[in-house]
Amino acid sequence: MKVDNAVVLVTSAGSRVGSTLAARFSSLGALVILCDSDKRLLDETYHRCSAINNNVYQFTLHDDSLASIRQLFVSIEQSLNRSPDILINTLTTKAIPNIFDQSAYDTFTLNLTSMASTMFGFGQVTAERMRQENKHGVIVNVIGYTNYEDMAGFDNASSFVSGFTQSWAKELNPFNIRVGGVIPCGEANGQNWVEVQDEVIRNTEYIISNDYFSGRVMAA
Repeated sequence: MKVDNAVVLVTSAGSRVGSTLAARFSSLGALVILCDSDKRLLDETYHRCSAINNNVYQFTLHDDSLASIRQLFVSIEQSLNRSPDILINTLTTKAIPNIFDQSAYDTFTLNLTSMASTMFGFGQVTAERMRQENKHGVIVNVIGYTNYEDMAGFDNASSFVSGFTQSWAKELNPFNIRVGGVIPCGEANGQNWVEVQDEVIRNTEYIISNDYFSGRVMAA
């Protein structure tokens, strides 16, 4: 699939990985739709991208519930008369609490549930719309992190991305919807985000442009 003139939806666009990818696709001439529940961070990404490309739109999510995601798609179609051709489904890892912490169970369960449900929700609603409109779309699940401490949550996030990517690809293959994943190695290997982001961008673009790529995860 060609990126220019495609409609690209970037989730968690206010995050570091979301903002990075949004800016990149803006520079490639795509119509970029940004969404996030954090209005301040979303505004920052919007101003960054709109300085590159006039076809950038932002939508603030009330929360990350399935109802909010469905309403987002209704708002997109009402405003633009178009729906996404490409979903960049970004996921930011969160630090794992100490196992001896008395509140560890609740914190861990909340973080895990939030990551999985948000990622699944966007994938589900996007796939539904692509199938209804008979679009040969692409879904790319991408992991990001805020700081080195959050790298401890990478195993859990990586499992989500790998599992969802493989299972979705099998389910969506009959509808010509491809699914891929990108997992940056990052600071655990002594690299910082500036060094990693080029690989994240390159791998994401490769998945989108390669019409035979589906069901696999690339390491950046």
